[in-house]
Amino acid sequence: MTRGKEILEGRSVAIPLVVEQLFKYGLVGVMNTLITFLVIAILSYLGFSPVTANVIGYACGLANSFFFNGRFTFASTNGRKAVYRFLAGFALAYCINLAVLLALTRQGDLPEMASQAIAMLAYNICFFLIMKFWIFDKDG
Repeated sequence: MTRGKEILEGRSVAIPLVVEQLFKYGLVGVMNTLITFLVIAILSYLGFSPVTANVIGYACGLANSFFFNGRFTFASTNGRKAVYRFLAGFALAYCINLAVLLALTRQGDLPEMASQAIAMLAYNICFFLIMKFWIFDKDG
């Protein structure tokens, strides 16, 4: 399925829907990641544990992610079913994030913030796939 059109060398080129969604997810993700990372960094600086800082940071970006990914990325009406699926999908992606974070921080070879960044990458890849194929699947 394609939606967007782009002019390339005088030709109209259809952009596959998944490419458009990945681009939009990336834009929303940059915003969410900056918010989340900033909160984590501030809380880490203030002496919070890595896990506590991570939990609070992700909580700050969660509502923003639901709204913008639902409406902007996947053009969903964000009904009740989407809310429940979003929370369950978030929980799964977050558990993956937390497992990566704990593995990296227990290993001790990386600085804390590098471990946080790698865990965030794992989370973002997983959550896009969950959103695309389960939470906001009407555009499938």
